[in-house]
Amino acid sequence: MSIDPVGYAAFVELHHGLYEKYARARLGDAGLAEQVVALVLRRTEADWAWALRDDPAAFAWRSLCEAVTLARKDAPASPLDGLRRDLPDRAADAAILHESLGLEPADAAALMGLEEPAVHAQLKAARRWRADRDAGGA
Repeated sequence: MSIDPVGYAAFVELHHGLYEKYARARLGDAGLAEQVVALVLRRTEADWAWALRDDPAAFAWRSLCEAVTLARKDAPASPLDGLRRDLPDRAADAAILHESLGLEPADAAALMGLEEPAVHAQLKAARRWRADRDAGGA
């Protein structure tokens, strides 16, 4: 089955810049972020027919998160990636996208392939975790 070049091109146009911002925030290295995003988009293109069976945004987001996590070993320390060590992945990603990159919850949800209420729940969990940590003197 061949890919729909228009649909895939529109997907890339919509997500590429935000993927790079997210990867750069976690990796702290713009060049490495560009490489990781290029790899993820090539992988998504190769698996586009499969991605369309479910949700292309969720499919590509999982691939992006996995690739960024693997690339961390080649990247300098990034304060934002500490959220990924301290919080569950979805809560950390929601916090990075909303609080650090300025995306509205609806936009973060669309990027992650989630429903908006799920992102609100993840943001609430992140705030609760931080409050508990701060109250405990950590």
